[in-house]
Amino acid sequence: MMRLLAFLTLGVVAVTAQPVTTRTDKVAALINDWFAKGTAAGLSAIMYENRDGQHSPLNTGLYPQLQVFKSTGNETGAASQVRSQPLLGNCSMASGATQLGCLPRIYMMDPGGNRFLAQQYLSNNLFIYPEHQDYDMGANGVGGGYGDLLPLNTPCLLISQGSSFTDQPFLQALLSTTAAFPPGTQKLLIEKHLLMPTLQSIFRRSNKQVQNPEDYFSGKAHPPVFDGRQIDEEKMVLMAHDMTSAKIPPVVLLRVIEESQIEAGKNFFELLGPYPWQLSDTPVSIARILRGNEAEHSMLIGLDKTVNLFKAPLQMRASVLQGDPRFVHIEQERGGEAMRLRIRWQPPIAAATGIRTHRIDIGIFADNGASVSAPAIISFYMLPNEMHFYDEKGRVAEIHYQTHNPDFGLPVTETDPRWVRILLAFSLKDTNLRSRLLDQILTPEERGALQKHYLVLKPQLEAFTAAERDEKRKDEAAQLRAKLGEGISAALKTIAVEKSGITVRATIDKVLNTIAAFHSFYLGSQSELDKLAMTSSKSTAVADVRAELHRLITQGVLVEQASGHFDTMSPPDKLSLGERYMLRGLNLTLLSQVVFPEVLERSTAPAYVSPRLTTPKLWRDVYRYDPDSGALQGWIRYADSRIANFDAEGRLLPDGPKGKAVPVIYFKNDKDLLTWRAQAGPVPVSPSPK
Repeated sequence: MMRLLAFLTLGVVAVTAQPVTTRTDKVAALINDWFAKGTAAGLSAIMYENRDGQHSPLNTGLYPQLQVFKSTGNETGAASQVRSQPLLGNCSMASGATQLGCLPRIYMMDPGGNRFLAQQYLSNNLFIYPEHQDYDMGANGVGGGYGDLLPLNTPCLLISQGSSFTDQPFLQALLSTTAAFPPGTQKLLIEKHLLMPTLQSIFRRSNKQVQNPEDYFSGKAHPPVFDGRQIDEEKMVLMAHDMTSAKIPPVVLLRVIEESQIEAGKNFFELLGPYPWQLSDTPVSIARILRGNEAEHSMLIGLDKTVNLFKAPLQMRASVLQGDPRFVHIEQERGGEAMRLRIRWQPPIAAATGIRTHRIDIGIFADNGASVSAPAIISFYMLPNEMHFYDEKGRVAEIHYQTHNPDFGLPVTETDPRWVRILLAFSLKDTNLRSRLLDQILTPEERGALQKHYLVLKPQLEAFTAAERDEKRKDEAAQLRAKLGEGISAALKTIAVEKSGITVRATIDKVLNTIAAFHSFYLGSQSELDKLAMTSSKSTAVADVRAELHRLITQGVLVEQASGHFDTMSPPDKLSLGERYMLRGLNLTLLSQVVFPEVLERSTAPAYVSPRLTTPKLWRDVYRYDPDSGALQGWIRYADSRIANFDAEGRLLPDGPKGKAVPVIYFKNDKDLLTWRAQAGPVPVSPSPK
């Protein structure tokens, strides 16, 4: 018995004597030293799980104390069970952006998936997943990506920028941080199910982009996707090791007390059932799709369930992490235990990374005087293929469905060699339409400046191109490519003409924006543009332009005369904001397919949105209000070159605004597009006015 007891004792000593990590870097030295002195808890209470079939496995040999989940071979893909033990995991699996997308997006598009993520988060489980193709520069797949396709932002997981293996730096940083907690602190975090909210607070406060305390309350600290190069692992472990139990941050818990309600068929139009507008209702993540035709969306959010282990007074704070703050109004109510949000639909914006995004994110934070919580996040998603327009009174004036891709088709990075050809195209003098347009928009000095930069970069481009073609000069080509990229980036940031004060890049953008905003562009130069389309280097140019013209005809913006000439349905000086926007879409196609086909690469398809979130619908609704009371009377729908009147309840008015109202049902047609009909029989529609 004594020998057995001695053996067991030696076994325990052998286990506890193991270092936290066999890494040899500075962070590892700190953690191992703290553990040896008894001031750091180590990893014996923590489990690791890989769910990609060991495609991107953690090197568990680096963490001898770590427990490893024993897979039976069926545990692959997104996690579907909450583990009872504190767990950090990863899974480098995803499908393409137009398929299911990355694993986080699969969770996010399902209310049940978001509830599961919250259960993990509040049960000491956290996974890291790569974004793969769901958060990349570009549009409709051109330029490499689709922009920001994530419908919400959440603290319940971490998403790494890139694809396979980009999750590894996050795993190592979180394991190091977990190990660095003092033993009593780690034990309390696990017992109270606060480990993952605390790790998220430390991780985000330590991000290299967070340069001062105020940055923590901005989008710099809380993007939906994190770049592994911004991790500051040393700062994380120092913060964790310094965290006594009194410094454990609070955990913000949310609940919806009141909210605007919208109805299918009245406020938005979808097939019944599969398309929720309430994407997430969890204590740490609330998400809505702004599908509705209401002027604004209002929510009263309760904060009274917020967890604070040590009953110090809490300061609650809300910050707009992403979105245009002009359309977000936040007011504290009920002594600070509730917040009123009023949100208006807004067009896409460029996030701090330059990526196009269609989402508003609001972070709610709690400060107990010793620590600041990780955010609970409220997200509002605007469907990328919709555009909403408002009148001067803030009321919805028009809603367009299946709207155009707003991208110009310029390179997504400022080191792309294609910029050299763009500088040439924007500086060449000629007598053609393109040169005449440039003459009207740019001064001779501005065009001269663009040409000067082209002439500097041209020999560098030629040298790189020659080296790239030679199999024996690949290393040299890489060096020349890097040097060319640096030259292009510097040129684009240079002030074009001193008195204008704008950069070369902004000068190029000015040209494209000016032409795109010229609503009579095609109407005034139809013959010349049609001829250019026929000789364009883009083989689909003629068809692409005709498709845009057809779309504008069917939705009541343009009319084609018997002569083949096109006119606007409304007088040119009476065009609505929505009509001007649709003409802008035509102009973008003309720019990329006809005017600058050799340098602009743009998808002419409508702005991409996942079919799991909406059904495509080819119409636009123009809203009518009572001129005296301002009450909504209904809307006019333009579709299939016809118009249909609806009342404010979404019922069809086949005999006009003063006729009898008929209930409507929505369904898919044989082209998988949403359409409608009266509940009893086909829908009669009135022809568009000529």
